[in-house]
Amino acid sequence: MLAPTLTLAALAEQVGEAFQRLPPTEQARRLALARQVTDPGQVALDVRETAPAQWSVAVSMADALGALSILAGLFTAYRLDILRAEIVTIRLPRPGPVPLRFRPGRAPSATPGPSRLLLDVFEVRAVEPPPPELWEQFHAELRSLVSLLVAGRWEEARNAIIDRVSEVFRLIEPPEARLLPVRIEVVNEPGGSTTCVRVRSVDTVGFLFSFTNALAGFTINIERAEVRSEAGEAIDTFWVTDRAGHPLTGERQLNELRVATALIKQFTHLLPRSPDPGQALRQFSALIREMLSRPEWMAELGDLESPAVLETLAELMGVSRFLWEDFLRLQHENLFPVLVDRAGLDQPRSREELARALAQHLAEAADRAARVEALNAFKDREMFRIDLRHITGRSDFVTFSQELTALAEVALTATLDLCEETLRQRYGTPLAEAGQPSPWAVAALGKFGGAELGFGSDLELVLVYAHEGETSGPQRVRTSQFYAQLVLLLKETLRARQEGIFQLDLRLRPHGEGGALASSLAGFASYYRPGGGAEQFERMALVKLRPVAGDPALGAQVVALRDAFVYSGEPLDWENIRHLRSRQATELVARGELNAKYSPGGLVDVEYFVQAWQILVGAHHPIVRVTNTLLALERLQEVGALSAELVAEIELTYRFLRRLIDALRVVRGNAKDLTLPPVGTREHAYLAHRLGFASSEALASATSARMAFARSLWTSHLPKG
Repeated sequence: MLAPTLTLAALAEQVGEAFQRLPPTEQARRLALARQVTDPGQVALDVRETAPAQWSVAVSMADALGALSILAGLFTAYRLDILRAEIVTIRLPRPGPVPLRFRPGRAPSATPGPSRLLLDVFEVRAVEPPPPELWEQFHAELRSLVSLLVAGRWEEARNAIIDRVSEVFRLIEPPEARLLPVRIEVVNEPGGSTTCVRVRSVDTVGFLFSFTNALAGFTINIERAEVRSEAGEAIDTFWVTDRAGHPLTGERQLNELRVATALIKQFTHLLPRSPDPGQALRQFSALIREMLSRPEWMAELGDLESPAVLETLAELMGVSRFLWEDFLRLQHENLFPVLVDRAGLDQPRSREELARALAQHLAEAADRAARVEALNAFKDREMFRIDLRHITGRSDFVTFSQELTALAEVALTATLDLCEETLRQRYGTPLAEAGQPSPWAVAALGKFGGAELGFGSDLELVLVYAHEGETSGPQRVRTSQFYAQLVLLLKETLRARQEGIFQLDLRLRPHGEGGALASSLAGFASYYRPGGGAEQFERMALVKLRPVAGDPALGAQVVALRDAFVYSGEPLDWENIRHLRSRQATELVARGELNAKYSPGGLVDVEYFVQAWQILVGAHHPIVRVTNTLLALERLQEVGALSAELVAEIELTYRFLRRLIDALRVVRGNAKDLTLPPVGTREHAYLAHRLGFASSEALASATSARMAFARSLWTSHLPKG
């Protein structure tokens, strides 16, 4: 790097008239600072105190990808308010090609090109009393981050500075959810070599960092910038180019830059409202990139500038990488309606409302393929809306489960109707041997049966048909074949975007995975009876059985058979349940890990305990034959089986573990991985924050206490005798 040969005249030519107006001493200071950088990894810093807790900070370093955002973020992290700033990029001639990592956003070139040097001066003021070693720490951390950039580890450096900046946002009192007054000018001066972007608004913490961080991922270079304040108004001016070093000239380019700048300004203002500002910062950059890559979105961007929508975005992006990626995967026509439909977010939709809306969408579809697409798009959009209502605090744990369950019932019923219609066109009506129709019913089990669906829940089902026989044609097949094909077509038609999420699970059918996909009523009755082959765990699982689709009369017959088997008064083998739990804890949990569902004291201990008591008591008290866990606890207390004090503790523990599991699924986007992160890790700290705990240690303490109580259910609260 030829910085040591840089002359005062060359520096003045690049910086322009502003440099010429500086006193000779300040000119010499900047030239000397620039000459100190002889290696890409070096950072030259010159700090001069101008007033108590106020400094002039001159910085010189290589303009590697993201360097300016790292520098701006570090000022924010150290609680240093930028009063004024002059940011300049200096080009230095080189004798050979420039390594690509020092040429952010620029196309590869086989010919020698210039190296770039940042030469910036900031006037900063400490927001809080600074430590004596402030600038030594600042310089050391800046060198460490720049070394990552020099090594090509841009993402690592970016994540490190985002983590530091997010700590500051957590300390800021959340502002009102309203938009700031902001004026944005984007102009090209005749004959100019850059595009000028001027932002006038109320000063917001971290705006310079957020803006430069977002642009670092685009094909836009910041060549120069000025930051200043006038009468309480922040005026930030940026001179930018495209990746080839030319001004942005297309009307679309200019409009995109204008809108992106406005969104970044408003989003920064609302960032303290986010549950995890660091995650929100990472994902907001992805949103801006996605917007600029999809021209059709520009027509909708005006809606995204409303305070309600931006606040929802900030909350969404600070909760779940998984949900955010889902958000970006949604089609354009489904994406913005979810965000801008304030009524749809603020109020739940009943099962009847969902059914009417889906029926209308299906009626508008031209053929079966279009109906399948419409059905799944509706299901995905509504699932996202329901998820969003919950993670933004618009619905509580119970309401969230009820809404997901209602959607599942509506989507399942419509899919079954569509699949049955398709099969009837080929095979006709399924009939019994005597010639009468042989209807079907689908019963839900597990969380679906209990109306307890959460993030990442699958749909456990069993399909039962009334009689064996043959279809009416034109092609004739056995009724059992018809309903087996109905199940297969159902699994093909109702799509799960990700494993575990509304994925169909039919393993609890008679004879399990070795049995027929659909069961006749006679086969169901033969299997689920004393001596019929059903294991004790299957008897317990049937506690959650609830008809959700098909013929109501047949569904009632299935429930009657269930009651006769489950609530027969046959004793439970408590040791067998303990053995099952021991195997789960050993086989489904890795050594040394804590699983919120299967480890000793996990959710399964609570669910099995309640189901076992329902079986025990339900033989004589039909009111406990309900599928919802919380309602079952109420009924068990009502009949005197469990004390009010015990029920209260079980309910608290159940709610805690359900919320913990939902939070794990949201954060990871994995329905199966319910292992708690180690205490003290960033992931565990975020989990604590998401669940409303003051610290990681507080969550760990609560988890330990609740799981210890769940374990005690099987040692201290079993029936006597």
